[in-house]
Amino acid sequence: MAFTPTNQLSSDPHVLLRDQRHASRLFVDDQFRLAPKLDFQFHVAFSLNTSALRTIDLAQRHANEIGMLVKNVDLPGFVIESKLVNQYNRKRVIQTKATPNAIVIKFHDDNMGVINQLWQNYYSYYYADSASANKVGAYNKTATRSSDFITTNYGFDNSSTSPFFNYIKIYQMARHEYIGYKLVNPLITKMEMGKVNYESTKTHEISMTVQCEAISYESGMVDDGGVEGFAQTHYDKAPSPLSGSTTGTSASPTFTNQSTLTNNAIDFLNNLKATVNAYQNTKDVNPTGLQGISSPSTSQNVGGLQGVNFPQSSVALDTTTTANKINIG
Repeated sequence: MAFTPTNQLSSDPHVLLRDQRHASRLFVDDQFRLAPKLDFQFHVAFSLNTSALRTIDLAQRHANEIGMLVKNVDLPGFVIESKLVNQYNRKRVIQTKATPNAIVIKFHDDNMGVINQLWQNYYSYYYADSASANKVGAYNKTATRSSDFITTNYGFDNSSTSPFFNYIKIYQMARHEYIGYKLVNPLITKMEMGKVNYESTKTHEISMTVQCEAISYESGMVDDGGVEGFAQTHYDKAPSPLSGSTTGTSASPTFTNQSTLTNNAIDFLNNLKATVNAYQNTKDVNPTGLQGISSPSTSQNVGGLQGVNFPQSSVALDTTTTANKINIG
């Protein structure tokens, strides 16, 4: 790139404009405010209508687990339709419609079948076919000839009025903060149970596509309990064992307290170096070495190597050699 000299430019001897410093100022400063988020820092919460459930345990015992079994999920997006029109011979773009994109949610197919139970409850709530299929004669070929043969409901004739899902919330988290997407009145538009295969060693997954009527947004702190269902079920809340302590003559690693960390990468590296050095200097050392192999003794022993003892057999060996006369011809 060409450079044009100008007297408006000046240099600061205390600032070195190198590539890594540009990146550090952008991504590290201010507690990683502009650093990229990680894809795996997310959580999904499903609010189920308990009156629509065939098995109430799905909401009482497994509601949080449904969200924890999400393998990946699309973040909400929109398709905005527009039109180019003339306004007194001036071109103007007008918006005509904003439609939320369909959202694909992929689940781990768990051994207990929690996600399969979710679909069964959904299907039996909206569609009468699941119950009718279990009744004798409901799908006979003659069932349509006379109304006398039609004794069950079919299709949407299942008296379902309120939504099965109250809402679905998708949370994206970083730096103890979250951005939440709430899907209003979501409906399943596609359910794929996947394919089983003797040749595959992959874990099985279930794919669910939902369409919602609207999307609302929220944000807040994760620590305040703003993320619904997060860190409640199957979550390890025990304090970390990585803390400094001294017992007798031995000391565990003196891990640096978080409060000593600053925004400066140099200070962080110094803290890390001090932690590693402290661990290396205080960890227990076995002065006796490995039993039966090495010894601090300097005497020369079996094998002829000074300072090394090799395992010896405790059985006394007869070292006497006897010559026997053999007639070979």
